[in-house]
This record gives sequence, C-alpha cells and structure tokens, in this order.
Amino acid sequence: MPTLSGCWDRVELQDLAIITGLAIDRVDNEKIKVTAQIFIPRSITSGETGEDPGLGSTYIREGIGNNLANAISMLQISIPRRIFWGQCKIFIFGEEVAKQGIRDGIDFLARHPGPRGTSNIYVSEGEAKKILILIPLLERYSGEALKKLSQGEAGMKTTMRDIDIALMGEGESITLPYIRPLASHDPTRKPNQTIPMIEGTAVFRKDKMIGTLNMSETRGLLWLKDDVKRSTISVKLEGEDGEITMTPTLGSIKYKPEIKKDHWIMNLKLKIEGDIVQNETHLNLMNEDIIKRITKEYEKALKKRVSLTTDKFIRGFQTDAISFGRRFHEKYPQEWKQVKNNWDEKFPEVEVKISVNAKIRRPGYIGPPAALPRDEVEE
Repeated sequence: MPTLSGCWDRVELQDLAIITGLAIDRVDNEKIKVTAQIFIPRSITSGETGEDPGLGSTYIREGIGNNLANAISMLQISIPRRIFWGQCKIFIFGEEVAKQGIRDGIDFLARHPGPRGTSNIYVSEGEAKKILILIPLLERYSGEALKKLSQGEAGMKTTMRDIDIALMGEGESITLPYIRPLASHDPTRKPNQTIPMIEGTAVFRKDKMIGTLNMSETRGLLWLKDDVKRSTISVKLEGEDGEITMTPTLGSIKYKPEIKKDHWIMNLKLKIEGDIVQNETHLNLMNEDIIKRITKEYEKALKKRVSLTTDKFIRGFQTDAISFGRRFHEKYPQEWKQVKNNWDEKFPEVEVKISVNAKIRRPGYIGPPAALPRDEVEE
C-alpha cells in the first residue's frame, strides 16, 4: 500500500501560479528586486470561441529582499497561488546586478529544485523589469518572444547549465546574450508594444560583467562557438561598385593548440560552404574565374570577422570566454599545470593563427545579374 500513494503531495493546477519569466534587478545597490511574469489561465465561457484578444496573457508581481532567495519569498507573499517554475525558461539579470556579480543568483537558481537547468539566461540593458512588461504583437508575452528569438540562432542563447560549467572551467568566464527593447516608431502603438531584441553579447570575467560585444563581434563569437545558423557576409571585389552577399550553409571550426618552447599558439581552422544570395555587381557568376575571386574575398572577410572577436577577448577584455584554456589543458596537461594559477596573465600572450577554407556551392538560380541588359554583363 505505501508504494501506491504517489499523489499524496500533489498540487492542483488551479492552485499554481505559472511563472513564464523572471527579472532580477538591484535596488539602491543593497537589495534585490525580482519581477515575475505570471501566466493568466483563461477558461472558454459558454457561447464563445476563444479568449478576448484584448486581455493580456500575463501580469507582473514583484518581491524585494536582501538576496534572491529572500526576494522570491517576498514575491510568494503577493501571489495567492504556489509559485511553479516548470514553465519558466527566461531569467534576466539587470545590468547593475551583472556588473556586481551573478554568482549568488546562479547559485540559487541551480540549487533550487524548481528552475530548470535548460532555462535561458540574459543580461538586459538597464533594468531587467522593462523587458517583462513589453507587449509583443505576435506572441502571447515577451518571455515567449525572447525564447523564440534565441531559438533562431543557437549561439544567441546560454543556459543555466552552460553558466555553471563555464564558471567552474579553466577560463572561469562566460558570455550571455545582451538584450534591450526594440524601439517602436509606430505612432499608433504604445511604447511598450514591442519585443525584446538581442543587441549583442555581455562578457564576464568570472561572474562580473566587464563589457559587451556588438552584433558584428557577436557573429565572430558564433563562429568560435561553431554555432552559426543564419548570417550573411558581404564582399566587394576590386574594381567593382556593388557587393556580393553570401549566406553559409555548412560551417565548422577546429582548434589546434600548439606550444613552441614558451610560445603558446592557438591555430583556428575554419571551413565554410555558402550560397550567393545577392549580386549587386555586373559580373556573371557562372564564370569560374569570377567565383574563385569571390571565394578568396569570402575567406578574407570571415577571417577578419573572427580575428576581430579573438582580439577583443585577448587584448581588450583579457578574459578567456572562448575556452582556449580548456583546449590547452586537454592537449598539454603538464604545461597547463605550470600556468593554470596565472592563466589570466598568460592568456593575453597567446598568438592566434586563423586559416579559412571557403567554398561557394551555388551562385543562385541565375548567373548574370537580374534585370541587366546582356551587353552590360561582365563575363
């Protein structure tokens, strides 16, 4: 009989408050404020075909405490139902919290049995609360819109489990998506009737935010993470006015660490295959020699993109958020023991060598530029 009592601690659905997103901010540099986005369940009344589209799908509640655990305890006091974390896939740290350190917050989220390890973590420009009060036009609530934006590009998301592993790793550094509200220029809409957008990447040394990458540098980071799904690269050939734009279809990167005496080198070997999606020149892309010229420029452009990002980490932030330390440790465990305690000083000395092997698979459905007279096409 005791083995059959599986429902003794059940909580009915109508007794749960379903959290869809949580924002974490700091108040007066002392206390922590949490803002919860709570889903509103609606029943279909007799004679109706659905819920009123004018009604919101979520509402906001806040709690303030000395730490995250205490703030959530105060949040529970303002909600008549028991908080349920199972559907909360979005946790947002405000910029001030991120600069002062997120380790305590991550400790609570990882230790508490409610939040999921696969939940996405973000840093917001300014206060994190403003992200949750946005009203997207296509999605039910801002948390869902943000989650779908991250799904569109794998490198644009970092989970709680990723952070836990990275902070315990050799580099002790992480990167998180940096978000802000998308500015709305439609006079018929309210300022908060918009969506959150990914503005770039927040870079951390240990658990403290030290700066950001712009979108161009973030694209280079996606290549370093081997997580590029959708992007474009435009190149300009010498002597031509317009640009030729390609989108990658296949891509990979290999890290080959190397130590020569006391000189540490990281060799990056990239392979990419792409399709041409726009031709602004007068060149006929069915010409093999022209394709070879474009391929060389394609390789230069990608090498420059990745080089800018590695230089930003090595000489700018001087923090190993690109996991060079882990790769040296795997290949040279004895040499790593000698530098692991001062890796922050050794990392800026690492030389990066980048090689790119590109291939254009398809020039598009047409060879010559579209809508251009034949006598103006350059063969």
